[in-house]
Amino acid sequence: MWNFIRQEPALVLGVVQAVIALAVSFGLGLSADQIGAILAVSAALLALATRSQVVPVVNVRGLPGEPPAQ
Repeated sequence: MWNFIRQEPALVLGVVQAVIALAVSFGLGLSADQIGAILAVSAALLALATRSQVVPVVNVRGLPGEPPAQ
């Protein structure tokens, strides 16, 4: 499960938001502030996973046989 969340964080965020919207539309008693807090926390946590998927890893040592960067 965690592996899937790390591989598809944007999809998971969309599902979380859709489930919350569906639950509220069927009468789950959440205030607007509570909904906003849940969405903000889930977006922040999944943004960390998304960032790890889209930011290139810097190779500090370089390739074998390559002179060091100056």
